[in-house]
Amino acid sequence: MKLNESLFAVKKRNEVKSESLVDYLYSIYEQNFKTIDQILFGSLKHQIRFKYSHEIPKHLVLSSDHHVPDIHVEVNFLSPFTVDVGMHYRDNELENIRYFYYVKFRLFLDAKILEVKETGFLRSRGSKIKESEKEAVNKYKKSKSIQDKLTKNLLVNEWFNELVKLKYTLNETE
Repeated sequence: MKLNESLFAVKKRNEVKSESLVDYLYSIYEQNFKTIDQILFGSLKHQIRFKYSHEIPKHLVLSSDHHVPDIHVEVNFLSPFTVDVGMHYRDNELENIRYFYYVKFRLFLDAKILEVKETGFLRSRGSKIKESEKEAVNKYKKSKSIQDKLTKNLLVNEWFNELVKLKYTLNETE
């Protein structure tokens, strides 16, 4: 090591090995799976409800006692080992809130990983998205780089951790 070299030097983007990013991405996939498994499949009673079925889709509700909006969950079984899930806040008519967070992800039950397909914000009160905003969203969706996947999965990881802190659970009266 050179004496003049900073101990905490920032690496240039091309110096970061893509293998380490892929390993980190898969560790986030596994962490997200464990968290959603805790929220959705936490009890044996709920595990029975999630057996593979051709009912398309199943609609569930996550609730919390912390005076926060309920979360609508749509579960669509593609196979006994693959499930598509969409989650968004249920009440779109809350005052002073213009956007609501949503996520769409795929659960690979046999591999125990969760891969985020899409995440972002929905407008409240059903207002339309301008055409220029649609074009920007479509352009972003086409990007499939490791960094983009990692960013989306890290955002969802933070949101899932908040759901755990707020003690969201499946509502018994779906």
